[in-house]
Amino acid sequence: MGLLQIQQNNELPGVNHKLYKSARMAIRKNTWKPLELQDLIHNGTMSKEMALFLCTCVKARLNIVVSGGTGAGKTTLVNALSTFIPKEERNLIGDVRGNDVREIFRKENKELDGFLATGHSSSPSNMIDRLEIIAYLEGMNRPINEIRNKIVGTIDIIVHLSRSNAGIRKITKITEVQGIKGENIVLRDIFTVNPLEGTY
Repeated sequence: MGLLQIQQNNELPGVNHKLYKSARMAIRKNTWKPLELQDLIHNGTMSKEMALFLCTCVKARLNIVVSGGTGAGKTTLVNALSTFIPKEERNLIGDVRGNDVREIFRKENKELDGFLATGHSSSPSNMIDRLEIIAYLEGMNRPINEIRNKIVGTIDIIVHLSRSNAGIRKITKITEVQGIKGENIVLRDIFTVNPLEGTY
């Protein structure tokens, strides 16, 4: 903490110096440290089992999309998970939108194996719907079944975060993108929060 001391004879604009013999101003410099997985376990964002599973997925180079609303903690989680990827191999896409969708759906783009991305959605299934819409609006001009095949062939895991009215951030679902049955993408929840008890 640095201290700026204003002596009696020094003038400060907007201050009535007749009222104050001297004044002292404290300037605080906050040190910001990114949260680690252990921090997210401690604050209740995830369980130990979730952390172990996600670390295993990252090290296995699975493609993971972290979904949720604004302020749910998506970027915080991605940053924590990215520490388990060697620097030279990191593929952090950020918020999936526009050209990013076209890029990750390029079948020949092998460099994107093991990426971490974020996306705004209300659930894992809603994340899939949004990806379909974005791909269509980006002019991929492909049949919906082909777009769904690309989603299934590209994304392995969706981690969904929610933020309560009290500001508590929590992983509510970790979902596997399994494949396609008929015309629909099949999702399987691996972890899910109990909405009544708040337990996993």
